[in-house]
Amino acid sequence: MEVTPTQSVASVTKDGNVQEAVSALGSDVFLRLLVTQLQSQDPTNPTQNEDFVAQLAQFTTLEQTTNTNDLLEQLVGQDTRRTQFDLINLVGRTVVSEGDTVSLGNADQPTLAYALSGTASLVTVEVLGEKGQILRSIPSEVPGTAGSHQVQWDGKDQDGERLPEGVYQFRVRALDPNQKPVPNFTFANEKVTNILLGAEKPVVVQSGKTLNSQEIISIQ
Repeated sequence: MEVTPTQSVASVTKDGNVQEAVSALGSDVFLRLLVTQLQSQDPTNPTQNEDFVAQLAQFTTLEQTTNTNDLLEQLVGQDTRRTQFDLINLVGRTVVSEGDTVSLGNADQPTLAYALSGTASLVTVEVLGEKGQILRSIPSEVPGTAGSHQVQWDGKDQDGERLPEGVYQFRVRALDPNQKPVPNFTFANEKVTNILLGAEKPVVVQSGKTLNSQEIISIQ
């Protein structure tokens, strides 16, 4: 945009709104316009000092704010990249998140964690196969109050045979003293297999599900 002597800061600031003028013209053009106004002013009727100082102060404040925002965006971007690089250390580790899956390794005895919404007199944790069939039914030795609970699975089926490595689904059946179902939810317990740098959900677990760092409850 060409700056001409007939243009003035006052004519483009819309009643002194420097922010609107800078947004419309750009900071470089606005500053050139301000200098041109000083060079072109009538010596017999110069710009009032207080007007010039006010305009320059507004411009300086706006420029500092813009630069600060740009710097913050850069820092956030660097922090995000650094965090994702740190996540690489999770590969091979087991993470806990909300879900109903569990990784079973060659000699693992994984923990099956769940939470009850109320008191239960009977709790059974069921490990399921690919078709939803019950492979193992594990009664909880300490069914009880509302809150978090867990049972350990030895990795075997109902006949005592070791199951193949892989990812299994599980569910919780809980009954209160009146034999009514107690609402509950489970926690997934899976190994991290990969990190997708730059992805919104970079943590890839064994089942293929992806997580972001906020969804990871704990690391084992």
